Amino acid sequence: MLIYNILLLIIILKVIYFLGTYKLYLNNGRNIIIALIPLYNIIILMKILKRPIWWSILCYIPIIYFFMYILLCLDIISCFVTRNKKNILILIITFGAYLIFLNINKNIKFRKENSPELRSLIFSIILSLIIKLYIFQIFFIPSSSMEKSLLIGDFLFVSKFHYGIRIPITQLLIKFPYLRLPSFKKINQNDMIVFNFPNDFKSKSIDKKKYYIKRCIGLPGDNLIIKNGLLYINGLLKKEKTNSLLFKVQKKLKSFHRKMNEADQINFLLKNKLISLKKEIIPNSLKETNIFPEDKLWNRDNYGPIYIPKKGDCLYLNKQNIFIYKDLITKYENNSLKLKKNVFIINNKKTFKYLVKKNYYFMLGDNRENSLDSRYWGFLPFDHIVGKPLLILFSTNEFKIRWNRFFSLIK
Repeated sequence: MLIYNILLLIIILKVIYFLGTYKLYLNNGRNIIIALIPLYNIIILMKILKRPIWWSILCYIPIIYFFMYILLCLDIISCFVTRNKKNILILIITFGAYLIFLNINKNIKFRKENSPELRSLIFSIILSLIIKLYIFQIFFIPSSSMEKSLLIGDFLFVSKFHYGIRIPITQLLIKFPYLRLPSFKKINQNDMIVFNFPNDFKSKSIDKKKYYIKRCIGLPGDNLIIKNGLLYINGLLKKEKTNSLLFKVQKKLKSFHRKMNEADQINFLLKNKLISLKKEIIPNSLKETNIFPEDKLWNRDNYGPIYIPKKGDCLYLNKQNIFIYKDLITKYENNSLKLKKNVFIINNKKTFKYLVKKNYYFMLGDNRENSLDSRYWGFLPFDHIVGKPLLILFSTNEFKIRWNRFFSLIK
């Protein structure tokens, strides 16, 4: 239904365009059929209006084309009448349909442009929108969830093209299907990522959900488990910033010049009462509230094991894993799911398996003791990913400026 509505809108706009401009083509010795040919008709129009040919590309970039439509309407109206406040107001009220009346009832005179300042303003808006929507954006850090790397008050420069530019889904009053351009870089473990918060179900459109930033520690196809605050991926202990306890252990051991594996390191310090787990680690027998999924007796320091789905996976469903994959099936991949008499029904069909359509990721905050991350809301779908933070532009702490953080690279 959505695709049909979009096609209908395109057809309506093409009809309005043709009825409002065909006389321009005829007046310049062009065949009237040219006014109906997509892209080529815009290129010829740019020549008629004496505008740069590359502007034609802007007319096909989502969201940007709304502003180009305004800009071209202002140019076209000058071909028929003096562009004054009255005519511009009528043009706006009729959403451009006023051009149809002028094209049919007025002669072309190519009047002199009256307000180049307005055209310059609109084009400046277009340029700034292209940069913000498709190239990079500035994000502010409001919480301490990434405290070991990012501080409250940091302003980040975030690239939107590293993982593939996501075409805006919500375009004024129209909602378009999800589309992403090819990626410049693949997502790796420990990458810091800006994304739309999956659990923000107040907004139906992905790109209107709240922005979050966390570190990707689980890739599609990985098995993850957290034991006593230590993170293991595919059975191997991960030495990264989210393993805060391990870093504290290794720092403590430096003064003793001990070389041993991670488990022996922790046991050594515990036996000698050089560290304490009581204040930092929640026992594995204690279930934490709001943990994901809701049926598991897990907590932030003893979590999993859990499998992170990848595109193409065939998930075999049972009562033990259905709460893990329920949101994936229903909320992220838009299927209906019911359980009747121990039988799963997906899209009104009985089944015991599900084929995954997207890649998913597991996100953690560097400050794991105070982070609302995947342990509490589940997997991050790839279509929710916004971009990669590259550097800290500047940083403030209430009324204090942190000069040492200016233009710091993010790792």
